Amino acid sequence: MSEHPMIVVHPAAEDVARQLGLAPRLPSLRGARLGLIDNSKHNADAFLHTLETILTRDYGIERVERYRKTSPSIPTPPEILARLAESCDALVHGVAD
Repeated sequence: MSEHPMIVVHPAAEDVARQLGLAPRLPSLRGARLGLIDNSKHNADAFLHTLETILTRDYGIERVERYRKTSPSIPTPPEILARLAESCDALVHGVAD
């Protein structure tokens, strides 16, 4: 028997679910500032481009700020989320395949 103890760890992260409420609905998108997060999966950029075109043309979005993640498997950095929360009225996180 070995004199060195073996420690077995579970490789999965332990997420603790938090209950969050929805943000209040904007009265209108006209003049709003929209944030778009592209998760970098295939076709996410095409989806978000089409969404941006429609929301700008048909609903009067005034400004769009985009952020593209380097990998779909990593979370959006907290400083990016904070910046978008400060500078945007609405945010869409695009996921596609």
